[in-house]
Amino acid sequence: MQEEFRRGWRTLLACSTGNAFGLSGLAFYTFGVFVVPLVDAFGWQRGQVASAASFLLIGTAITAPIVGTLIDRFGARKVGLISMFILSLGYLSLTQLGSKIAFFYAAWLLMSLSGGGTTPVVWTRAVNLWFDKGRGLALGLCLAGSGVAAIISPPMVTAAIQNFGWQGGYVAVAAIMIVISLPIIAAFFDDQGPRHAAASSAVVDRPGIEFRDSFRHVEYWKIAIGFFFVAGIIAGLIINLVPLLIDRGMTRMGAAEIAGIMGFAVLIGRIGIGFLLDKFNAPMVARVLLTITAGGCLLLAIPNAPVWVAAIAVISLGFAAAAEIDMVAYFTSRYFGMKAYGKIYGSQLTIFYAGAAAGPAVVGLMYDAFGSYLQSLYAAGVILVFGAIVVGSLGKPPEFESRSAH
Repeated sequence: MQEEFRRGWRTLLACSTGNAFGLSGLAFYTFGVFVVPLVDAFGWQRGQVASAASFLLIGTAITAPIVGTLIDRFGARKVGLISMFILSLGYLSLTQLGSKIAFFYAAWLLMSLSGGGTTPVVWTRAVNLWFDKGRGLALGLCLAGSGVAAIISPPMVTAAIQNFGWQGGYVAVAAIMIVISLPIIAAFFDDQGPRHAAASSAVVDRPGIEFRDSFRHVEYWKIAIGFFFVAGIIAGLIINLVPLLIDRGMTRMGAAEIAGIMGFAVLIGRIGIGFLLDKFNAPMVARVLLTITAGGCLLLAIPNAPVWVAAIAVISLGFAAAAEIDMVAYFTSRYFGMKAYGKIYGSQLTIFYAGAAAGPAVVGLMYDAFGSYLQSLYAAGVILVFGAIVVGSLGKPPEFESRSAH
């Protein structure tokens, strides 16, 4: 494992940087800081501005399999660099917004479509090629980039908005991408892997299952179905977490403080759970983690529970949120190999994001129907146990490459 990190740390740094400053990191976690400034500038409603995030998610779901096809054909490095540059131009274009909200929605849809090459589909492919024995930990470190972005980028961009207005905030985001992420990716990103580092072509013959054949394997559907429901319930609870905590008897400030633990839990969880995937049976890790999170949902259902109980529940939720995409990437590489990884993982992410998009709406509708989040929490417990059973039933993966190859 140490040898893998010695050889692959440069690519890992580039991938973590790309994930931090792409759609899944910088774009997602700074979206909210522009809501109030845009409301003040154009007179839009907060809900109208926040709804643009749905276009971000929709575009990401649409492009995931397309990006997967492109990186399998042309290589992840080219796709990542071009997509990051176009995304930065998209942020500069937002400085020219007018008063029509439809243009704001259209801009975000186009940005999510053109910026699809900055999502985990690109970065995890390179990590999977460079790391085998330490793959889980490497994936965790790669995807932890978005956790770092969640912690440091909101205050940085907020400061830019306070000093230079909302246009200055968008320029700051674009500048971060151009000045920091693009040079690091260009300098360190090697998507060939150690076995093919000297290859002149981005397309090499790698062992694994063809995309068209992946649907015939029960493992594909276990991963897809299991994480569709897990993604839905995790996203639904996270989006509604603060009102849920208030509904359970906490003050607004107390709910916000407990919810703030989530970011640190996600950051720690990505690295810690990645390490566990390398050390133990991966389906067992998924089974235990999702079962613990189901217990966390039941803890949240306790009315007027002590703060420490809510904190434990939120931490378990954060760990599950940290592990979702990591596990989908890990299982895809292990059970299907790297031959068509981009296409297969991209298709899995489309299903994953569909569940994530549906979850918040379902939880909200259940609250409107019952006047409480209790029913959603009970349902979440059942769904997470179902996910634990489905994903946890994955068998031993085939050996596409010998361990010594890396």
